[in-house]
Amino acid sequence: MTLTQADHTDLGTLLAFALQPNQRPGRSPEYRRVLGRYRTELDFRLATDAVLHGLDTRVLSDGDFGLVLGVNPESPFAFRVADLPNAATRDGRLLAGLVLVGIAAYAYPSPADLDEERVRRIPETEFEQWLRAACDRLRGRDGAGEPIPDEGLDEAWRAYHKKPAHRVGERGRGAGRLSPKCTLYWVRNTLAWLAEQGMARPETSGGAWVLTERFRIQVKDMASEPAYTVLAAIGRGEHLRRNEVAPVPLDEEDD
Repeated sequence: MTLTQADHTDLGTLLAFALQPNQRPGRSPEYRRVLGRYRTELDFRLATDAVLHGLDTRVLSDGDFGLVLGVNPESPFAFRVADLPNAATRDGRLLAGLVLVGIAAYAYPSPADLDEERVRRIPETEFEQWLRAACDRLRGRDGAGEPIPDEGLDEAWRAYHKKPAHRVGERGRGAGRLSPKCTLYWVRNTLAWLAEQGMARPETSGGAWVLTERFRIQVKDMASEPAYTVLAAIGRGEHLRRNEVAPVPLDEEDD
């Protein structure tokens, strides 16, 4: 079937919705209509996928959260860590990137977790302590002469480890507020950015966030990344040795 001008308009409408991460089919009859075409009309689906392929982009899911897209690094829609708020400096990019991968590993430490559709809660302070403990393990590995299989992760854990968990500003507009010189600031900053992308939402009581299904889908797509693999193994209580993963009970490893 040859697509008409109206079909191409619907295709553009669907992509416009997909590129707005906080849009939901449940909130928009028009989004539900064009998403329904993608789900049920083969020609419309193939045309949409072809346009996305040309943009180095692909569909990861067409479920209740709408059309969730995955992008290749060359795509004009590719995310860069520098896109996060206040992550313009080298240290900022390292810290934001580590926190982002750490959230994924903390929430989904195993393939089974990635396949399970359930709410994942991230308490800011508890997660910061978990990530700091993970950095301690990486420091121990470094001290034992064991290489970290990802150069960025090797640099990032050092940047994270040297900063205090909590510090507030003392002067100017930042007085009394979390300082970028502490790691809890980067945890909160990154979670707030995820919320803007439709991948998390803050709990009403404060101090904790809930990850959405959209985040799980994105993590599943990047689960082979070395930094995630290392942190997820730590989250499972495993100790990485060279090129293998050897389970070691946490209390024995601590000894």
